[in-house]
Amino acid sequence: MLKILAIALGGGIGSLGRYSIARLADRFTDVNFPLGTFAANLLGCLLIGFFWNWFDRVHISNEFRLFLFTGFLGGFTTFSTFARESIQFFKAGEPLHAFGYILVSNTFGLLVVAAGFMLAERYIRL
Repeated sequence: MLKILAIALGGGIGSLGRYSIARLADRFTDVNFPLGTFAANLLGCLLIGFFWNWFDRVHISNEFRLFLFTGFLGGFTTFSTFARESIQFFKAGEPLHAFGYILVSNTFGLLVVAAGFMLAERYIRL
């Protein structure tokens, strides 16, 4: 039961964080690009790379791993919204925007996970 609560709590917090970033991005940008989803996904990629490296070297409870990775980061990042936004570009007759969004999101997502992993390697000394 503790594992389920950890996931639920983390997921709720992560989802609220993603929603907040999306609203903030909408307020400060006026571009035809889903910047809020993009920013949340890249920040989530950075965090998962960083914590993945760090927590491979220190012991943390399984419940905290579930809270952080499955719950918080699972709720914070969003593949389904990314997919919907990509399809929306196609439906709007903007295939170049769609392919650009897909390419940039995937490329930068992978690079940022690696960057987070390397940041932890460099700055977390155990």
